[in-house]
Amino acid sequence: MTPMTHASPYLQIRHISKCFGKVAALDDVSLDVREGEFLFLLGPSGCGKTTLLRIIAGLETPSAGQVIQAGVDVTRLPPSQRDFGIVFQSYALFPNLTVAQNIAYGLENQRLPRLQVQMRVAEMLQLVGLTGYEARYPAQLSGGQQQRVALARALAISPGLLLLDEPLSALDARVRSRLRLEVAALQRRLGVTTIMVTHDQEEALTMADRIVVMDHGRIAQIGAPREIYRAPATPFVADFVGLMNFLPGVMVEGRVAQVRCGGVTLQVPADAQGLPPGREVTVAIRPEDVRILRNGLDMVNVVETRVHEVEFLGPFQRLHLELAHQAGCRLGLTAYLEPDRQARPVYKGTELTVHLPVEALRVYPVAT
Repeated sequence: MTPMTHASPYLQIRHISKCFGKVAALDDVSLDVREGEFLFLLGPSGCGKTTLLRIIAGLETPSAGQVIQAGVDVTRLPPSQRDFGIVFQSYALFPNLTVAQNIAYGLENQRLPRLQVQMRVAEMLQLVGLTGYEARYPAQLSGGQQQRVALARALAISPGLLLLDEPLSALDARVRSRLRLEVAALQRRLGVTTIMVTHDQEEALTMADRIVVMDHGRIAQIGAPREIYRAPATPFVADFVGLMNFLPGVMVEGRVAQVRCGGVTLQVPADAQGLPPGREVTVAIRPEDVRILRNGLDMVNVVETRVHEVEFLGPFQRLHLELAHQAGCRLGLTAYLEPDRQARPVYKGTELTVHLPVEALRVYPVAT
């Protein structure tokens, strides 16, 4: 047993692998989680995020690797001997028990005095904003209320670790948005180390301290939300988190790093200078970084485009632009256009000049 030091991570995932038959759900995953951190496991269905959460909880046994919590190796311990609370997507409330009885369930299993249990239940109800709902049954509650009860039940036992398995995905968009803020505020107020599984990028970006993006059983990138969004490490991360434009191109020789995309040559960041001429690459840029110019300016990466489609999205329009043609392959860009009453309307077929700022471009070598 390794003693927990002040600088040690609260939870250490060491070289975890998990195979179901010949299928590798997790492949050598290592991760440190800091005490009090709100960490998100983000990725598409089948990427291994839920399997990893279940291994942390002891609901699955890893094929290899270790799980160390608060300095203790818990890899082979059953769930009942681990210090965590868990909330599932389905809430998993007992339908025959009242709200108060559901919250008290874990406390009663600890054989605490009845008065202490009652006080803790009242505290939890106040914490999640459900005071006065003690005698109701789950069927008498809305989806959002049921999720709050599930959260209160998980927190009632004062766990060292809170595990959330897509807890908001079954709710409608408005309730999900509101509960998202409530859960994040509650986690920060309590300071409980929390790991949440989601496939919802917006959920992760708005709530997380750090995000772990997973792809085919491996970690693609770990970072703060802003880092994941602004500096995606791979095309997969760039495509999965937010909307991204991708332009196929080839490195060309020059004094500065340049890529030829169709009939256009773009100057790209200097960190691409090490790629040899002729190397196939993908140039990426976020739609909000595509600048629509009202008049010609003397700058690099100014491109003529034609509007292919216009989507009205309320506070802004999403423009689908044709950039260039090469060998019958159309290169396209998506850009956002905010309302401007002084500007001429933009319709399908409108010609627009756009600027692709060098600092907003990212270059990914195409795997050979």
